[in-house]
Amino acid sequence: MKLLFCLLALLHIPLSVNATELSAPALKRVSYHSDATGLERDYYVYLPEGFAQKEHWPILLFLQGNGERGNGKDELDWLLVSGPLFEAWSQQRHLPFVILVPQLPMFHQEKQGFITGRTKDRIRYPRPEGAYPEQPPGKYRGQVKMDGQLAEPKMPFGLDGTEEGWSMIENELLLMLDHTLADFKGDPDRVYLTGLSTGGFGTWFMAGKHPERFAAIAPVSGFCHPDLAPAIAKAKLPVWCFTGGRDPYFQQKNYYPGLNLLETLGHPDVRFTIHADLGHDAWPRVYASQDLYDWLLKQKKISSDM
Repeated sequence: MKLLFCLLALLHIPLSVNATELSAPALKRVSYHSDATGLERDYYVYLPEGFAQKEHWPILLFLQGNGERGNGKDELDWLLVSGPLFEAWSQQRHLPFVILVPQLPMFHQEKQGFITGRTKDRIRYPRPEGAYPEQPPGKYRGQVKMDGQLAEPKMPFGLDGTEEGWSMIENELLLMLDHTLADFKGDPDRVYLTGLSTGGFGTWFMAGKHPERFAAIAPVSGFCHPDLAPAIAKAKLPVWCFTGGRDPYFQQKNYYPGLNLLETLGHPDVRFTIHADLGHDAWPRVYASQDLYDWLLKQKKISSDM
């Protein structure tokens, strides 16, 4: 499969900077031809402050959830609703990653409530008054009592998670990653993968199918199918998984089989954080925290183990 990539000029980056002056953060759109849809689409690449001054940068690939699907053109700004791109660009936080953010195509999901019910006031652009206040729990908070759950071995989804998810553009994601590494000074030993909800399932799927491509993963509000665990465990791919304890859709009990299997198979670095007071939308708190980004930056791929 061939993808024709071309950079679209967006925000001005100085051609030259003083030795003491760091280049400003920038947000770029990259165009490509999608085999999955047959159309030209765009994705975002965020360049952090000081991008021009360093030779190599860690890459953070972020996969959004169902509610941010779109056509990759005039709907691309739905990717500013939440996640690392929102934190870096709209909240103007210094996150020292090149952040690659593709948009999941609509496929046949346009009549689902998470699409028909969305309104553009959810898109949070950078604003002159500075950072947005902490986001309160949304409509997916859930009414589940805060309580532990026993493991449930029966998986409600297959390897690729929810319907028409990121597995449908698996090869396109790999090509986007290759181009980002080549065109934006990426460090192949420091490629990180995270995603929320449907993107959480996409994170597990891509890690299970291509563990050699990543230095660490952080799935949020999406669990691991046990059949993906052996490849992740063999690679000793560091994992930090997050969920909300009140999530009525993807419950705690479905996380334990995959996570416990990782440890049974000898995986030395599995983290699982349950925000017991939150529902499905645990991700604003997760991505607002500095702990996740600090942990990611400590991880580096050990090529000799692969």
